[in-house]
Amino acid sequence: MHHFAVAICVVSLVAVTFLPQPNCAATTVPRERRVLYNLDGDSCMTRRADSKGPVSIRAEDLRQLVREVAYEGSRVDTVLVCVNAQVMYYPTKVGTLRGATSTPEERAKWSVAEQQRFENMQRFFAAGIDPYAVILGEARKQGREALISFRVNDAHGNDFLRTQFWIDHADCRLASGALDIGRDEVRDYVYALVEEAARRYDCDGLELDFNRFPNFFSAGTTDERVAKMNTLVQRIRRLLDEIGNQRGRRLVLAARVPSNFGRTPPSYSSSCELGCDVVAWAKNGWLDVLTVSEFLWERYDLPIKPWKELIGNIPIYGGIECTEGPKKGQYLTADKYQRAAERLRRDGADGIYLFNFFTTREYDADAWEPPFQVLKVLGSTNQ
Repeated sequence: MHHFAVAICVVSLVAVTFLPQPNCAATTVPRERRVLYNLDGDSCMTRRADSKGPVSIRAEDLRQLVREVAYEGSRVDTVLVCVNAQVMYYPTKVGTLRGATSTPEERAKWSVAEQQRFENMQRFFAAGIDPYAVILGEARKQGREALISFRVNDAHGNDFLRTQFWIDHADCRLASGALDIGRDEVRDYVYALVEEAARRYDCDGLELDFNRFPNFFSAGTTDERVAKMNTLVQRIRRLLDEIGNQRGRRLVLAARVPSNFGRTPPSYSSSCELGCDVVAWAKNGWLDVLTVSEFLWERYDLPIKPWKELIGNIPIYGGIECTEGPKKGQYLTADKYQRAAERLRRDGADGIYLFNFFTTREYDADAWEPPFQVLKVLGSTNQ
């Protein structure tokens, strides 16, 4: 099956190469990206250093979230800020604002953290403050690249993540709130959400996160899935070129490879079977950055070399998950982060991608600070 999928992807790569290419936006000097830091846009709206639980958050707290990872000597060059998970995290004209479709009965059952988050966000937006614009602005102020991270098909399934689109389009549903990308109306909807976010924020580009969650189609052969996903990715590349031309700079399009839910390490064949021919995206000039990462748990065996052999024209980053398993004692220490990073660099990774690094703060009274000091060495070729 894997050999068949790879063959189909190669055919897709040849075929898609002859598609009309988008106009290139203004070019810029290539950035150095040693460590890419993904901030999920969720718990950062209720937690801060030593908060020991959900608290009221101010704009200055959000700026500090950036400064604590973008300090002098830190190798974090890129900050990614997630702005959605099924729902959008800001008032949206296209999608659904987080919590908007929850009933009073459902809201009464929300966790303390979710209730505090809802209160914090209402206060921000009522005051005319967009917290995600604050984070992106601070990242750029600190000289870091600032990217939006967009979850293509999140499937957490909480009631406060339920969208009106999912309610209204029963024939487009996958499990837990995800949508069938095979449907034209779903691809149009996803594109419209991306366009709204990209135009709303003064960012350096956008990441398409296909690893939250790696489930996109209800049916179709591999080549049919690949062809449909290709149209979406190419359309988004053209959008970013249009916006970039307006802003006088090229906007980055990054992608995070869909994993196999941890069953096997993410490979080209498994990615193609899910509809994501990322090799074609890179070869056609649609992507500027690619990240290979696992789903949820750190395994220390993430394959980078096979991807490097397939893709030579853009940098490939190796993802490090924040924990080895579901128990509190399994979170990575500074030494374990270094161990994971060293292995990724030996396998050819151009740098390191951190996901959920900050989540040690979510243990309320038992919370502890993540090992920020390791950011001075991660991504170094001389570890």
